[in-house]
Amino acid sequence: MELRQLKYFVKSAEYMNFSEAAKHLFITQSTLSQQIKQLENELGFNLFVRSSRHVALTEAGEEFLPFALRTIQDAEDGVQRLYDLQHVKTGTLRVGVTYSLSSVLTEGVLEFMKRYPDIKLIICYKTVNELLELLQNRKLDFILSYKPLDEIPEVDSMPLFENALAAVVNNEHPLSTCKKVTLSELKQHQLVLPAVGLQARMMLDKLMEKKDFKLNSHVELNETNILLQLVASSGYATVLSSSAVFGNNRFKSVILDEPGNVMEASLLRLKGAYQKASAREFIKILLNTNAVKRRLINIC
Repeated sequence: MELRQLKYFVKSAEYMNFSEAAKHLFITQSTLSQQIKQLENELGFNLFVRSSRHVALTEAGEEFLPFALRTIQDAEDGVQRLYDLQHVKTGTLRVGVTYSLSSVLTEGVLEFMKRYPDIKLIICYKTVNELLELLQNRKLDFILSYKPLDEIPEVDSMPLFENALAAVVNNEHPLSTCKKVTLSELKQHQLVLPAVGLQARMMLDKLMEKKDFKLNSHVELNETNILLQLVASSGYATVLSSSAVFGNNRFKSVILDEPGNVMEASLLRLKGAYQKASAREFIKILLNTNAVKRRLINIC
């Protein structure tokens, strides 16, 4: 059994299409089929059900897949350890970040690129649930996000700072002179809200659970930048973390004066996974940025 064969098997299971898997592996379909067949012969089980139109995992294939993934990851972790022992500052670092914390990342990215120009940095912006799935599939090294509302046993959370939801408005909005606003007061204003699935929206829905009224929402969007564009050019307000507009003088963030309105910005990492030296260095840089240090806000 070869590591190459396990990688071919995993890629085929990912696409459920030998032709598509071969294309992404940069090999011919016949080579892929031959290597998968050799693996099946060695194991004594068929891993795939094949037909002219369809490929699916057999029961044996489903059972074998997590072990194949773990073996590949262990091998890659071993290689990474060797690079780190030799202080080789090359490779790839994959960082996930939620939309609401994108502004926190910029300073750290610039400093990291300056110190380690030979490390390829891949930044992935998605919702927290999408990022967690990528992390658990080992496609990200860590995530910058608010701590999920529900505990996830296989994920470690390293706190960075506390933050709160806020009504975000432009400088001409009636709320722009306020320091705090209740949800009851906010219902009097027209809103454009983050879509269901975004972290700010999940927190808002949690705060609204025991309310006997609804907010006056006209638009829901899963793109924070467009939300802010609407707020900047209209009389609408939105609800985001106050960090979403930190340092942007086009907006005012008015903290929601509600019990439990505290979110913990965190670095999320997979428990038990090897952490690259590049990831450790990036986290050190991030912790020392003004973007993190200055976000300790008073929410009382």
